[in-house]
Amino acid sequence: MNVSRARNWLLLIPALMLMVFATVSARTQPESGSPDGLDIYLIRLSDAPLASYRGDITGLEATNPGVLGERKLNVASSASQAYATFLEGKRAALINQMDQVFGRSVDVVYEYYVTNNGMAVRLTAAEAAIVAEMPDVVVVRRDYERQLMTDAGPAWIGAPEIWNGTATGGMPGTKGEGIIVGVIDTGINPSNPSFADIGGDAYDHDNPFGSGTYVGVCDSGDPSFDPTFPCNDKLIGAWGFPTVNGGDPRDNDGHGSHTASTSAGNVVTATVVGPTLTVTRTITGVAPHANIIAYAACCTASALASAIDQVVLDGVDVVNYSIGSDAPTSPWDPGDFDSSGFLAARDAGVFVATSAGNNGPGAATVGSPAVAPWILSVGASTHDRAYPNAVTDMSGGGTPPADMFGKGFTDGYGPADIVFAGDFPADVGTTPELCGAGAAQSNTSPWNPGTFSGQIVVCERGIYGRVEKGENVLAAGAGGYILVNTAAQGESINGDAHALPGVHLGATLGDQLLTWLASGSGHTAVIAGAVLDIDPANGDIMAGFSSRGPNVPAPSIIVPSLSAPGVDIIAADGVGDAVSWGFNSGTSMASPHAAGAAALLMALHPTWTPAEIQSAMMLSADPSAMLKDDGSTPADPF
Repeated sequence: MNVSRARNWLLLIPALMLMVFATVSARTQPESGSPDGLDIYLIRLSDAPLASYRGDITGLEATNPGVLGERKLNVASSASQAYATFLEGKRAALINQMDQVFGRSVDVVYEYYVTNNGMAVRLTAAEAAIVAEMPDVVVVRRDYERQLMTDAGPAWIGAPEIWNGTATGGMPGTKGEGIIVGVIDTGINPSNPSFADIGGDAYDHDNPFGSGTYVGVCDSGDPSFDPTFPCNDKLIGAWGFPTVNGGDPRDNDGHGSHTASTSAGNVVTATVVGPTLTVTRTITGVAPHANIIAYAACCTASALASAIDQVVLDGVDVVNYSIGSDAPTSPWDPGDFDSSGFLAARDAGVFVATSAGNNGPGAATVGSPAVAPWILSVGASTHDRAYPNAVTDMSGGGTPPADMFGKGFTDGYGPADIVFAGDFPADVGTTPELCGAGAAQSNTSPWNPGTFSGQIVVCERGIYGRVEKGENVLAAGAGGYILVNTAAQGESINGDAHALPGVHLGATLGDQLLTWLASGSGHTAVIAGAVLDIDPANGDIMAGFSSRGPNVPAPSIIVPSLSAPGVDIIAADGVGDAVSWGFNSGTSMASPHAAGAAALLMALHPTWTPAEIQSAMMLSADPSAMLKDDGSTPADPF
C-alpha cells in the first residue's frame, strides 16, 4: 500500500556520544558460496533508488523529497511512478540478459527499487562472476547474515514529561498518536496485549490507513494474506519474507516482540515468570499510542533489504533496527545493502535507530550499519530499577569475606556448600571453569549429570551465555549458581532470570570470592534472593557489553550516537502466539527506547526531518550524567 504522510521532541536520554556496526564491499569478485549449487546473490545497479533520485535523467523528474522541499517521499506521485517504471525496465533488461546468457529462467527472489536499486537472484558462483561484469551492475555479493544485538526505561529517559506536556515547550503532550513505528526484526507476537487495539490505559487506537485497512499478511488483496493473523488498529500490518521463517511474520524468537513493545507497546500489566521467581509490573513502550508494522526479515541481507524498501512504501515514520554485525566496514560500501538502504530511507523521510552492538567493553567494537552517520546508533546503559541479589553468610575456608552484592532475578538458596567449577574436571571439553563445552551457545554442559549434589557452583564469565552456564550446572546437579566476571568484563552485571538460584558478581568481588574458595575447606554460603530496588543511583551506568568507539571506517564520526536503557529490560516476549514477558539485556533493548523517543518527537514536530530529530536527541542528551561500567568513572565515547 502506498501511503505518504508527514509528521513528528524530546529526549532527555542520559547519554553518551559513542556508536557501532558493519558494512560490505563494493564491486569486487563475488564471494564464493556453493561452487556447484545455487546461492542467493545481491545485485546493485547503477541508477539511484526512488528515494534518492535527484532528477539527473532527461525526461524524468526528481523524486527525492529534499530536492522537492517535501518532508517525506511520495511514492504515489506521477514522478515516482514514472521513475519506478524506468527502474523496473532496467531490472527487467538485466534479468532478460541473465536468462539469455545462462540458458534458463533465473529465480529472482527479491527486487529493490525504493531504498536500493537491484535484486536478489539465485546464481552459481560462476554465474555471479559473469553478472558482475554486465552493464549497469555495480556490485554482486553473495547473501550474508546480520545478527540480533540481544518498564522503568521510558520514565528514566524522560518520556512521561513528553506524554503529559510538561517538557514540550507549551505544546500539548503526546504518546506518539498518529506515528507509525516499523520494527525490522524476528517478527511479532500478535496475541500479546502490548499490541492490542485498546491498551491498559483504555486508549483506543486509530488506524492511519483507515479502519480495516492493513498491509502485509493482513491485507486481503496481498498474495501473502493470512486470515489467521490478527491485525488491529494498533498493529496495522505485518510482513513476512519468503527466505525467512517460511514467510511467517509471527515471532520465531521473541526478540522482535520485545523490541516492538519497548518502542511502542501498550500500557500493560506484565508478569515475568522466571524459573525460580515471578514478578508483576506495569510496563509501557516509550510511544505507547503509536501504531506498529512488523517486518520479520531477520537476518539475511536479501530479506532485510526488501524490508527496508517496504517500510518506505508503507509510509513508516520511525524504524527500529536492533540488528547488525561484529565487524565494521565503510558505510559507503555499495555492497552493504542495509546501510545504503537506510541512507535512502532517510532521504525518504524515515528516521532509523539501530543498536550499537554487544562486543564491549573493548575499543572500536561497533559494527555495521551503526557506524553510518545517517543512522542513530544506540549504546546500552542502566536505568533506576534493579533486582539486586547477594551472596551472604559465608563460612569456612580461611577468613570468610563480607556479604557480596550483585544481581540475579532468582529466589534464594542455602546455606549450602559452595565450590569452584574449575575444580571439577570436565567430562566434555576443557573449560570447566567457564561452565560450558563445545561451541558458544551450544548449551553443552562440561559434566555428566550427578557431578554436583546441591552445591552452589561458581563459574567464571566468558564464551558461553550467562543463563546457559546456569542451565549447565543445574543439569550437572547444582543447587545454586554464582557467575563472576573476569577483568575483561569488569564490574558490569546483569539481573538475569536464571534456571536456579543465582547471583552475578563483578570482577572485584569475584576475585575475592575465588581467593576465599582457594583457602582451606568447608566453604558454605547463602544466596539471599532478589528484591526490587528502585534508586536513581542504579541508573546511567554503561553496560559492560555495550560496544564502544572509535569508529574504525569513519574516524571523524563518533559512535554510538547516544545511550539508552538496555539492561534488564522487561517487555513482551514469546514465540508465535504464546503470551509472555521477559527480561532481556543488550543494545537491542536500548535502540527501541531511542526509536520510541523519535516517535514522540515526530508527533510533536511533524515537519522535522530525520536529521533534525537525530540532532535534537543527541544535543539534548546529557553525557555528564553517564558513568563507565565500573560505576564511578565518567563515561566517554571510548
